[in-house]
Amino acid sequence: MFVYPTLANRNFLLAHTKQSVSPPPHTSSSVNDDGKFIFNEYKTHKDITTPIQHWQLRNLIRSPSPRTVIHPSDEAVHMFNTKTKEDTPILTDLPFTPTTIDSGYGYIAMAGQRGMAMIKDMNSDWSARFNAGPGMNNSISLAKTINNEIRVMVCNNDQTVCILSVPNMEKICTLKMPAAINHTSVSPNGRMMLMVGDNGIVYLYNITESSDYQQISSYKASEEPALSCAWNQSSEKFAVTSQDGNVSIWDITQQNNVEPICRIGSTETRKTRKAPRSIQFSKGPLDLLAYSEHVSTINIIDTRTFETRQVIRLAPNDMDYHITGLSFSPDNRSLFVGMEDSIIELSVDICSRRRFAAAGIV
Repeated sequence: MFVYPTLANRNFLLAHTKQSVSPPPHTSSSVNDDGKFIFNEYKTHKDITTPIQHWQLRNLIRSPSPRTVIHPSDEAVHMFNTKTKEDTPILTDLPFTPTTIDSGYGYIAMAGQRGMAMIKDMNSDWSARFNAGPGMNNSISLAKTINNEIRVMVCNNDQTVCILSVPNMEKICTLKMPAAINHTSVSPNGRMMLMVGDNGIVYLYNITESSDYQQISSYKASEEPALSCAWNQSSEKFAVTSQDGNVSIWDITQQNNVEPICRIGSTETRKTRKAPRSIQFSKGPLDLLAYSEHVSTINIIDTRTFETRQVIRLAPNDMDYHITGLSFSPDNRSLFVGMEDSIIELSVDICSRRRFAAAGIV
């Protein structure tokens, strides 16, 4: 058994006991769309393509450093430098077109159809290919555990999640789930892992020091598939997107944490266009949550109150632009949004976010 952060110890008692799934709330939290967290002017880097391989799952760009964005380009992976405008191939002649991509801890990970996956060291020629299962890979994620061990998690459509250590590529375990899992996210403190699936259920697992994965809770996000998930920097809150157009946020430090603390709906009304597909928290102390809708629109939420949102449309009102993913830069100064034929670079107003209403700079 592990020990949670001191501040939250008294509130985590329920996290050690499996909880039954509860139905989702029927009402959405009210939110004011008058937030100003991102500057209105943004840069469009044209002809930086990102092909979509799955109509529901859109985690296809990552920012490993402040001015760079990694994105797939057919059977290759490129790194685009927003300052020099150079779009440099990192990996070419892949045996698959990536359906999902991630980066972190000096590595790039990508996965495709028919179980094929690959991981590469960004600072050397080392790379490894492996197969995660017979079906399409829905998601690939890199994370560090409490033992500082780097791991890669791959969600295969055969209802399994394959977990391997990096770089020795030894299989830690394969979790067999009751539904296809669409995305995983390990908490920044390395102690917990989220999984969200086609059944609309969120699974919360404890990662033990002996490398075991033990389910401790489950939550009902939606009657429709849950698509993506993310943790905040303190590992106390997590957010889940679902096909019904909602983003649900839970606070696991609350004693009764079965229900989300809020549920925020999409600005889109068309059923096939309203699903939020990519989601990410900023690093502290900016306290922002960004998520993209199926087309054209991104949303940025103030996670200090969950009462204020900024909505930014990246397409003309009479047109739809498909979004392929989003990613905060590591320094939080930029929010990158992938489109099928470009990358959008938005600037975060970090100065105002570092100021509280009645205080000085944090």
